[in-house]
Amino acid sequence: MEVICLNEIEKTVSKKSVQVKQVINRREVAVINVILQPGEVLPIHVTPVDVFFYVHQGKGTIIVGEEKQVVKQGEIVLGPKNIPHGLIASKDTEFSVLVVKTPNPKA
Repeated sequence: MEVICLNEIEKTVSKKSVQVKQVINRREVAVINVILQPGEVLPIHVTPVDVFFYVHQGKGTIIVGEEKQVVKQGEIVLGPKNIPHGLIASKDTEFSVLVVKTPNPKA
């Protein structure tokens, strides 16, 4: 068994200029913790695999295709492959989202 502690993973800055933590990077799955500061945006982009978003902390908006949904801690949003998606943190709180890509698009 492997236990992963998010608090012990170092933050880096992604190609899209937001803070991230690489949680899991395996052939079958990639898990990235995206951490947005209040009001910060992860621009809309497309991923060639299915994605789901688990809101770890805070509140914000998740965009998938033409739909926008305000979400909070504990909620999950599904995003099909090849559909544009993005994240927007609410103006008053940090927004931490676990982004799960399956299979790993970089494997």
